Amino acid sequence: MANPRQRAKSRSGKSTKPNLLQKRRLKQKLRKAHPLFGPETLQNAWDRKKTVFQNYAALGLLPSIPLPENANAKVQLPTQSLPEGAPSIGFGRIVRDEEGNVIDIIIDGEEDEKEEKEEDKRWGKPLNPEEDEFEKAPVQAKTQVVRADPRPRGSRRYVGPGAAHTSAAEGIWLTRLVHKHGDDFSRAALDRKLNVWQKTPGELKRMVRKAGGVEKLQAQPLE
Repeated sequence: MANPRQRAKSRSGKSTKPNLLQKRRLKQKLRKAHPLFGPETLQNAWDRKKTVFQNYAALGLLPSIPLPENANAKVQLPTQSLPEGAPSIGFGRIVRDEEGNVIDIIIDGEEDEKEEKEEDKRWGKPLNPEEDEFEKAPVQAKTQVVRADPRPRGSRRYVGPGAAHTSAAEGIWLTRLVHKHGDDFSRAALDRKLNVWQKTPGELKRMVRKAGGVEKLQAQPLE
């Protein structure tokens, strides 16, 4: 139980304990920076003091489409009006079956379009020779950082931190399991001495497959 002198000391604000603001600053210093995955040229040019948008703008990786500064701003879309003298929709023709039910409504001009579409279907899709003659021009890199990346443009995909691999200790453990039980993962899961982590048969099967398969592990010597 605190004595009166300690209570007065805590109320006076001269306590050695950090206040709420100091605690927040201490926690911010302890936060670890998130690892940056990607090519080495991008990691070297990335500025952690900038936001993601600012970094993308500095590296020339932003799309060519202008982005709105204010997300809640209303954009006035252009309205299109019909030119003077435009043909208006005229009368139509109702098509009925023998029982008198309406099966189709044909407006003037649509009948000709339907006939053209039926002819296109009959003879197949029309050929467009311009598609074979012209190819899309490759996108040029905007900054030196993007040009320095040795990978081709089409292969720049984020594939995660790295491919899944089996560690050395896990490989030794799986080798012992496979040498003893083979491909019987149900019995391997019930082995209390070797299966100390209580892996299920499905988990053991996936781990063995990731390590290279049963035959590869059986060919390795026991350690």
